[in-house]
Amino acid sequence: MRYKLPLILGVRLKKMNHSANFPPSFLLLQQEGNLISSCLSLGLTELRAANVHNKGSFYSSLLNLSVGMERLMKAIIIMQHMLNNNLSVPTKKQLKNYGHNIIELYDECVKISVSNSVTLPDRSSLNNINQEILTLLSNFAQTTRYHNLDALSAQQTGKDPLEHWGEIMLLILKQDVTQRQRDKILGQARMVANAIGDISITIMQGLNKQPLTTEEALALPGLHDQAVKYAVLHLINMLSPIRDLISTLSHLAYGLGVAQPPFPQMQEFLEWIWDDRQYVLRKKKWP
Repeated sequence: MRYKLPLILGVRLKKMNHSANFPPSFLLLQQEGNLISSCLSLGLTELRAANVHNKGSFYSSLLNLSVGMERLMKAIIIMQHMLNNNLSVPTKKQLKNYGHNIIELYDECVKISVSNSVTLPDRSSLNNINQEILTLLSNFAQTTRYHNLDALSAQQTGKDPLEHWGEIMLLILKQDVTQRQRDKILGQARMVANAIGDISITIMQGLNKQPLTTEEALALPGLHDQAVKYAVLHLINMLSPIRDLISTLSHLAYGLGVAQPPFPQMQEFLEWIWDDRQYVLRKKKWP
């Protein structure tokens, strides 16, 4: 059976000749870009929704952010290797040597940024909160994602990731959230706790597994809501120069003189990473 080309607004479409024979590296990195974007956006969205009454979102955030950041930086390492080695990819063993160590991957990306004249701050230049977040994600990617199960057999290694998040929340509350906003949340919680103290009982634990008073149980969701939006801002500020680095590497593919580029414009999967302070602080769902 023969089909006629369709009419759109009275105009018959013409056949177009184009080459879609992209190399496997292009298609595989394209798929990887979709995965990276999905993991990072889900991680930021889950973090934005997390609080002491929604601890599962902290875990979901850590899982997605650690996977997204690891794969983003490994994609950068693969692309740099291809650019330097006649489009040959690193061996599985070479890539596996990095393991899940996000800190080492970040340091390697800093070296790549220097060789390509892109500004990616080294870890010592990151603020104390971003250094803690990077450490938490690296620990989670390597070992502490199994902390709860390992602790049951007394074989846990590293700090409880929820407890670590709690410490980061306290740092953010102290450094980024105004005293006035903190006092307002605490004052409202205290007023309600006093009003219901004789007719209620609170059986809850904080991120550090310690019992919470009624006042703390009432105050922590509001405090966490203030803290996590700044945590997202810190992450966006850390991800933005990494996006710029992968953008530079993507553009270099067009100077290789090949029929089809070996990888896509990877920054397009991260175009939603926009490091505008007010925009980020207002946004609750990513991308």
